[in-house]
Amino acid sequence: MTSTALDLPTWLDPNWARLQQMLAQQRLPHGMVLGGLPGLGKRQLAEALLARLICQTPQHGHACGQCKSCLLRLAGSHPDIKRLEPEDEGKAILVDSVRKLQPWLAATAQQGGAKVVLIEPANELNVNAANALLKNLEEPGRDTYFLLLHHWPKPLLATVRSRCQGQDVLPPELEQGTTWLAAQQPDASDTDLSQVMHMAHGAPLLALRYLQQAAPALRHQTLVDLTALLRNQTSVAQVAETWVKAPVKQVLDWWLQWLQDLIKLKQTQDPNTVLNQDVVKLLQAVARKTDMPTIFALYDEVLQALNSLNQRRNINQQLMLEQLLYRWYQLI
Repeated sequence: MTSTALDLPTWLDPNWARLQQMLAQQRLPHGMVLGGLPGLGKRQLAEALLARLICQTPQHGHACGQCKSCLLRLAGSHPDIKRLEPEDEGKAILVDSVRKLQPWLAATAQQGGAKVVLIEPANELNVNAANALLKNLEEPGRDTYFLLLHHWPKPLLATVRSRCQGQDVLPPELEQGTTWLAAQQPDASDTDLSQVMHMAHGAPLLALRYLQQAAPALRHQTLVDLTALLRNQTSVAQVAETWVKAPVKQVLDWWLQWLQDLIKLKQTQDPNTVLNQDVVKLLQAVARKTDMPTIFALYDEVLQALNSLNQRRNINQQLMLEQLLYRWYQLI
């Protein structure tokens, strides 16, 4: 973690400038929601703001990185900072976590400055946890700030949002994001850079994670599997067995994108409308041999499966994949 905000990615400059203006005019709300797609730097922005609020001797609008408060923050032991997050990844933030905050919220800041609560992801607050937090958002203590990170597209409870001010973090222009990504991964090919930026919906930090996790290779293998299945070169069970060992949500997201392209191609007969140009030949072959209702039916099933995984429903992923892959196999 940096000690100043100078290391924020350049596409966050407008957001940081607005926060700086609020601070200078003493208009920073006690409840601030930073919302946007994953991988855009919301956490970095929140950490920079948190650092500035905690710092005892800020310089040029940034945390100094040298005062006692900054050193405690950098060591992860600042007594006036609390982080509210799920106990396990992918789970909800429960009411007990909010209740445990109450004595700390009622106490005076130990370092004599601000107290900051960082909540991530705020859209994982369950109803009871959100209700327990409402009074704190309505009547925050002196110099107490709540920074809430809202990861789109999952909604944030309206009762929470209505008690905070919001600021959206938007994707950079494609060229700006790709230039930043290339600087982080100078050995990456232009093809891989373009592909992961598309996969990440323009979010450079998520694209960087994809590169680090060799996602382009996994995406290519997913495409190979779907093609081989249509050519009777593999079986539904074999593909499902492979996919269930991969990040299933990511695989389904790619598949959903390709089905969207298939729908466009079927409607327009124009391959230039396809976003994923590397799958055009496969989609053209499928489009010639199936009809629109069948494509829409499969699209709906894949979307429903992805939603079920996002909602953390207890489902048999192997069986789910086999059913979807069998529908794909039946397309031609």
